[in-house]
Amino acid sequence: MEVMRPTLTTCLILLALACTNPYDFEPGDPTKADPPPPPELLQPQNGWQSDLYLYPQQVNLGWQALPGALFYQIEVYRDSLLRTQYLVYANQRATQPSGSAAFSTHGWYFWRVRAASRNWNDYTDWSQPFRFGLPNPAR
Repeated sequence: MEVMRPTLTTCLILLALACTNPYDFEPGDPTKADPPPPPELLQPQNGWQSDLYLYPQQVNLGWQALPGALFYQIEVYRDSLLRTQYLVYANQRATQPSGSAAFSTHGWYFWRVRAASRNWNDYTDWSQPFRFGLPNPAR
């Protein structure tokens, strides 16, 4: 049985494919400001539990407006570690410092927000997540 040995060309192609493009990284624009701290979450307050048993349940989310923010991104998870497979609601372009989402399942939810602006180098950091609970209608 003959063993195939990689050629130098094959090795160089594989090496080139494994390298990242040096032009992918672009430093921040020095004419733009660094983003402000993340928005402060306001409602529902951390640990809030609904006393309504009707589903789907509408939950209002509100946070501190950031001066100069063009839009906000909202994420709600069913997991305290905020793992993407447990993402249950996302709004990537909220223009107001509030939003509303309907949830059909009881249990704990974890939400966070960040802001973006053309005047900043990047998004703000994500806010510290808050949690809220929806009651089990079977109880």
